[in-house]
Amino acid sequence: MCRTGRRKAVTFAMRVLPFKLRNSHGLHWNLNEIMIRQLPILLISIACASIAAAQVPSRLANPWAPGPDPASVFQPDAILPWYNGVFVNIGNDIACLSDPPINEIRVQGYTGFSLVPPNYTPAVGEVFYTHLILSHPGNPCAGSAVAIELLLPAGIAPANSTDNPAFCFAVSGISNQLINLGNDAGYGCPQTYAQGLQGRAVIPPHGGVGGSGAWGMARGFWIELLIPLQASQPQSGNNSIAWRVNPDIGVVGYPAVPVLV
Repeated sequence: MCRTGRRKAVTFAMRVLPFKLRNSHGLHWNLNEIMIRQLPILLISIACASIAAAQVPSRLANPWAPGPDPASVFQPDAILPWYNGVFVNIGNDIACLSDPPINEIRVQGYTGFSLVPPNYTPAVGEVFYTHLILSHPGNPCAGSAVAIELLLPAGIAPANSTDNPAFCFAVSGISNQLINLGNDAGYGCPQTYAQGLQGRAVIPPHGGVGGSGAWGMARGFWIELLIPLQASQPQSGNNSIAWRVNPDIGVVGYPAVPVLV
């Protein structure tokens, strides 16, 4: 799935992130507006995860069943389907200069892994992607410097290569512009991952916000990170792909999704 995998990842980011932004743009929400605008995304994510859990036909259920014909599956224009977990709220903040103080959700996010079209789970040895999508509905005066790590179960490892690189995208809450962080002089997109506090540290190779190794976010921002993976053994859904998201001192959240291979 090498070269077509790259095109699918780019297509997904360009089509999905602007849609999500239309549910979260605006620089002057109050708390009620934030809750109203974020609720549809939360409900859609939960519903999609539930539907996917019922519909995804794992090859483990029938290992002798023929898989899809690669020639019919990997079309250059295909949009990669995803099996996603649910939204996770990560931290709170007091809205900048609010009087009386307004307590807000700081960061929200979810993760998932790519399926083989139309909705097959990846096989052992196949390259597939995991992605992390973060939004920043909160408005702390200084924004957030978000440290990110990828936590993988035994038997799954990153599979970055020339044909299957990682991708990093962002949408600015100011200009609403889709940004390829891989081409950004201050960020870049990491293709290797050193050991972090709990998992593999996903650090901007050009330093990130203030050279801290973190990903800068503020109200209205979105980030999507896509990392290629490969399984060396079957996964029956008992273990999860998870991300450690740390937007502030002592504040950590873990978007996760059970993995099926």
